[in-house]
Amino acid sequence: MGLNIFVSNRCFIYCKGCYSYSREERCNAVLSTKVIEKFLKYAYDYGIKKVTLCGGDPLARNNIINLLEKVKDIGFSISIDTVGTPLLRDVSIGKKVIEQVDAQKISKLVNFVGIPIDGSSNEIIRLFRPTRRDILGEQIAICNILNDNKVKVCINTVVHKGNVKDAKKMAKIIKEIGAYKWQLFQYAPLGKYGFINKEKFEISEKEFDKFKEDILKECSESEIKIEFKKNRDRVKNYILIDNSGNAWIPEFEKIITAENPDSGRLIIGNIKHEDDWEKICQYVKGQSK
Repeated sequence: MGLNIFVSNRCFIYCKGCYSYSREERCNAVLSTKVIEKFLKYAYDYGIKKVTLCGGDPLARNNIINLLEKVKDIGFSISIDTVGTPLLRDVSIGKKVIEQVDAQKISKLVNFVGIPIDGSSNEIIRLFRPTRRDILGEQIAICNILNDNKVKVCINTVVHKGNVKDAKKMAKIIKEIGAYKWQLFQYAPLGKYGFINKEKFEISEKEFDKFKEDILKECSESEIKIEFKKNRDRVKNYILIDNSGNAWIPEFEKIITAENPDSGRLIIGNIKHEDDWEKICQYVKGQSK
């Protein structure tokens, strides 16, 4: 089971299918570096060696380089999932300015950087991720910067109603980027925003399988590692620790209601409480009963 820790409640875009609960949390809620470091030291000694930092966007965290250094020193293999905009320039989020992040420093600290690309055009991408006019051009430029600094890039694509017929054109673009890996996820209506926009984006397994078929045909001679992730294949495959410290597992099989969008997750414990650490690590290691 993968371990994913939210390290920021800010993001550079507002995805309509966002599964994060960050927007529902107390203003400025974020886990301290001390809490994350102490928990991860315990987790590493427990036998967990890989962690993904996500959010929000990890590059929106003020001390992200310092945090990465501490996690690296523990011994972890680190992935970060980010839009990546601060790799290009300073970025404003409301009144907050996020300073440009040095890609060379990132290259020394992380093993993978996940970058979202969900379409072959700005118009298709903005159906799901409302944001800047040339988001596709920016994402490609970010991938180029990472490639130049010898960082392994993983493209993350959410497959939904708006891009399910865009497979062939999208594949051509991804192949040109030169990413190490490409992960494609069936849209999941998790969290408040994922549920609210369910009708706009949810697709069937049959539609996802057709999309997969088109991608594999287009990429038959490509060296990129491609992984397709249906919702049912992701059940109990990863645990998320949110900005409040709650450690939870997405429950794709549960029926989410408008009254209780939180019903799509099973909360295991909270990393702010040391008594919960063993139970959380047991789930990550697949030892829970």
